[in-house]
Amino acid sequence: MALSRVSLFKRSNGVWYILYDQQGRRRWKSTGRKLKSEALAQLVDLKEPPEHKPQTKRINEFAKEFLDFAEVNYARSSCDIFRVCLRNLLRIAGNCPLQALEQRHVDLYKTDRLKTKSPVSVNIELRSLRTILNYALRWKLIEENPFKCVQLVRVPEMPPLYFTKEQFEILLSVIQEEWFKEIVIFTVLTGMRRGEVCNLRWCDVDLERKLAHVHSTPTFRSKWGKQRVIPLNDWIVQRLSQRSSGEDGEYVFTFEGKKVDESYLTHKFGDYMRAARLNGKLHFHSLRHTFATWLVQQSVSIYEVQKLLGHSSIEMTQIYSHLQSEQLHGTVNKITLPLN
Repeated sequence: MALSRVSLFKRSNGVWYILYDQQGRRRWKSTGRKLKSEALAQLVDLKEPPEHKPQTKRINEFAKEFLDFAEVNYARSSCDIFRVCLRNLLRIAGNCPLQALEQRHVDLYKTDRLKTKSPVSVNIELRSLRTILNYALRWKLIEENPFKCVQLVRVPEMPPLYFTKEQFEILLSVIQEEWFKEIVIFTVLTGMRRGEVCNLRWCDVDLERKLAHVHSTPTFRSKWGKQRVIPLNDWIVQRLSQRSSGEDGEYVFTFEGKKVDESYLTHKFGDYMRAARLNGKLHFHSLRHTFATWLVQQSVSIYEVQKLLGHSSIEMTQIYSHLQSEQLHGTVNKITLPLN
């Protein structure tokens, strides 16, 4: 707002008002101050016209706009979560204006979702809604994000589920397709995420240097959009070398000539888990936990595991620290004292 078009005036009640133009008409807004110095301070600090208000937009309108935006800027898995969150928010809060959302709706959302979902899942949704409404704030559709300081559900600390060597051998024994068995072994030997495995291209694999490069592409967005380089062990290098020369496709792992679909991979893995009669709580992502767990059990440091997993902070890797502690008995026993 140009200050030349704004001025102060004092009314008979002793209060100073800001006088400004709005679409060719003169308007005024009370400063609520009787001292001119205080009124001037408000005038100097004014960053946008007094008439500015967030656009009135209802949840369903915003949801459509945001999801269109997210599909271009976020991974498909993130968009799926966003879609679920917005659908549930619409159901719980009703199709009210975004500006009408308040802390009460946050509490109602949390209470409703905990009836059918685990605390971990609810926390994922709450964090996702915080992200979603931050965009509404950025787009000036709301003045405050009610999910900004949301208190997450307390989750009991539980170690991640992983495959023992015996369980993994049982799983491999029931897998019939060689291509699927190769994906499972590749994942447990690299700790890569499902999306990273399915979207790995031959041009991102350097068999000579034994490295795989994970990064975003026009059809895939890596976690947080970050790049990382993953070392490949000798088994992987040997197996991929055997078929790299004869591969005509773009992707390393394919099914019927096409890139392996992530959902198909998850469902097929579940089928084999049931066939092997293993713990139903183990899923494809458990292969990533298994990779980290087996390394820690071999006395690999948490910091090295953090680097291999691509965690942004050591706190994310600390879930495996209890396993490392179990391996340290030999270390503490190295302290000897001449005690009777």
